[in-house]
Amino acid sequence: MDIVVARTVLRRARGLAFRPDPPDGWALLLPRCRSVHTFGMRFPIDVVFTDAQGHAVRVVRALPPRRIAFCKRAHAAIETRAGQGEIIVAMAQQQPSKLVAALDPRQPIYRDSYNEYFVFLLSVGGAIAGTQVPLYILMAITGIWPLPVFVGACVLFELAVIFGLARPQMKPQERLGWVALWTVATAVMAVLFYYLVADPTL
Repeated sequence: MDIVVARTVLRRARGLAFRPDPPDGWALLLPRCRSVHTFGMRFPIDVVFTDAQGHAVRVVRALPPRRIAFCKRAHAAIETRAGQGEIIVAMAQQQPSKLVAALDPRQPIYRDSYNEYFVFLLSVGGAIAGTQVPLYILMAITGIWPLPVFVGACVLFELAVIFGLARPQMKPQERLGWVALWTVATAVMAVLFYYLVADPTL
């Protein structure tokens, strides 16, 4: 199923109105949507309302033109040609939890506040313990590194893990902001770790 996301206000307002009958395996996702209309549509559609986790909470089948469908619990709506709503429902039932999806680097991330905060907290944990501790062990084996080398190694290690394993599918504009955030957070934690742990013990 090819699901297209309606990101602009115009595309959200238009939906599938005034379009030819969409092909099999095609659907339109409307994020943050609790109601849809079929004014201007040339064909009936199936509408699948989903919750914040992507699970179906209501399915409206073969909604004809000039109608309105509403679901109070919905966080998003998916429109597709009549008869294909069951495919969307089956996909939603097979969808892993958002926590599992956030931990799976092969899973494209769903852009919402839950995922952003989770990835932020995960990266903070990595900046605190997951980066400095392995390099600390390496320092103990090879000898004490100077502070600039240790901080630089921590930052490079953290960025390599994040962009190489955790979130390789980030968009270019997102990478710039997260690089700045992770660089500063990791550098600060590396300096603190160096003076509070590494320097007194090695």
